[in-house]
Amino acid sequence: MYEGVGIVEKKFLKLKLPEGGFKLETGGVLHEIEVAYEEFGAPKKDDNVIFICHALTGDAHVAGIKKDEEKPSGWWEGMVGSSRAIDTDKFHVICANVLGGCSGTTGPGSINPETGEPYGSSFPQYGFSDAVDVYRMLLRDLGVTKLAALIGGSFGGMQVMDWITRHPDEMEKAALIATSASLNTQALAFDVVGRNAITEDPAWNGGDYYKIGDGKGPKNGLAGARQLAHITYLSREHLQSKFQRRLQREFVEAPEQDRRRRDSLFKTYFQIESYLNYQAEKFINRFDANSYLHITRSMDLFDAGERYGSLDEACKRVKAKCLVVSFSGDVLFSEWQSRDIVASLLRAGKDVSYCHLDVGTGHDAFLTHIQDLSKLVGGFLGKREVKVMKWQQRLYSKISKMVKKDARVIDIGCGDGTLLNVLRKEKGVKGDGVEIDVEKFEEALADGNNVYWEDADEGLTYIPDAYYDTAIVSDTLQEVKNPRGLLKEALRIANEAIVTFPNFAAYRIRLTLMFAGRLPISKALPFEWYDTPNIHCITLKDFRRLCDKEGIEILETRAESRHPIGKFLLALGLKNLGATRIVARIRARQ
Repeated sequence: MYEGVGIVEKKFLKLKLPEGGFKLETGGVLHEIEVAYEEFGAPKKDDNVIFICHALTGDAHVAGIKKDEEKPSGWWEGMVGSSRAIDTDKFHVICANVLGGCSGTTGPGSINPETGEPYGSSFPQYGFSDAVDVYRMLLRDLGVTKLAALIGGSFGGMQVMDWITRHPDEMEKAALIATSASLNTQALAFDVVGRNAITEDPAWNGGDYYKIGDGKGPKNGLAGARQLAHITYLSREHLQSKFQRRLQREFVEAPEQDRRRRDSLFKTYFQIESYLNYQAEKFINRFDANSYLHITRSMDLFDAGERYGSLDEACKRVKAKCLVVSFSGDVLFSEWQSRDIVASLLRAGKDVSYCHLDVGTGHDAFLTHIQDLSKLVGGFLGKREVKVMKWQQRLYSKISKMVKKDARVIDIGCGDGTLLNVLRKEKGVKGDGVEIDVEKFEEALADGNNVYWEDADEGLTYIPDAYYDTAIVSDTLQEVKNPRGLLKEALRIANEAIVTFPNFAAYRIRLTLMFAGRLPISKALPFEWYDTPNIHCITLKDFRRLCDKEGIEILETRAESRHPIGKFLLALGLKNLGATRIVARIRARQ
């Protein structure tokens, strides 16, 4: 059963331009701009509009079925729809074609109202922000003054970056997916070579190929540009596993005459060549070479920090709550570029969550592998009902007593964010979390927390020193490979830390080992030895010794036991023997 957004119709709107036309950053002027867009979902309100910025060669058809189709063809179909991540039962969604494109919005192939002929070479070069401002004018003319969320991937994510820094009051939330604040040198190089392939094609004719009889234009050059670009959309590992050095049978088994012709053209018989040819053929039948030139050039010249002197200064202007997502194997928009954005937003004290998805397929994963991405986006846009278990409430109340009111807190190993929710309710803290499990990450995100996807063993390098008042390491110390490193990192990013861990010296554990001769299974330690996340057995005495060795001062210790004998032992002061769990507040020795 189809559960998407149904039939979607492309609409066109001529913008209300200022007197004298729309003046471009580069000095040119457009006296008429028509924008192609699609909109659908819940009835439009003041607080429920989401605008989606499409990728480099994308279009406004983000989801739904076109009138002449039998099945949906939207480029983000699995992300948008009823009860999906971008829930059209709640949100009104708008997506528009970019300025300079070839899918309905004014571009080089559009008719110049002054000549009655296609613009071609006369289409003015424009700045990256000009295209964003066209989107903004469209929303203005549609009566939208503020967005519930602004979302974009790749080229679209760069548009989001430009938008949230130049016009920070126009959105509540912003998702930047597989993107960056500016292109890295390798990505620039690919674009340069791709544009050269087009402009060196004789059929380009300086951009004026629309009047030529055959109407083909520089298709060879455009095909080469697409093939080059497509190599960057997939990770090296994915290309290798998908194609290896396999041959295309139809060419290997072709008649001798056809084989000789291919050989004379220096063609090969590898599947990867056939695949790239197929991608190029599809592309040249739907995209315009001049549009490719204009869009890629504007993207290459964009640098979010340049306007303000640095990325840090640009991020100081941001007011939206942000989600940044990167993908493994992405050679166009590398993980470090996403981390740069996150680090700058953190240094500016902004609300930001970050997740790196290890899907292994490369840049195109944000379009093709959206199972985990949809969870993140859905969590970011949604809200869940928080429930606190009784055992959690007992433990969290002890932690809460150690946290100062209105403190800035980070929970390392935050799970689903329940502790942060309790601290927010009881102490009014501003809390962030660190979590590596995507399912739990989504839940913590849906609670309104800022969450960072990180392996605690690898550190939190983009978080500044002493950024938090308190770091919480709740039942995480025994699960990491390097407990010493985690404690040092916690006390680097926070003035104090609160550490909780199951006490392996408790009398019940000792008795089980003594009489049963096996490791115990209990509510505090609910795992078999072969299935436990605990790779260290910590006791209170061991913890005290480690702190003393590492120059860490224990400010206070609270011991917990739910059993009568354990409580009795605690009353006698025998914490190491009676406690099933320890809660300790620590700081670096002064």
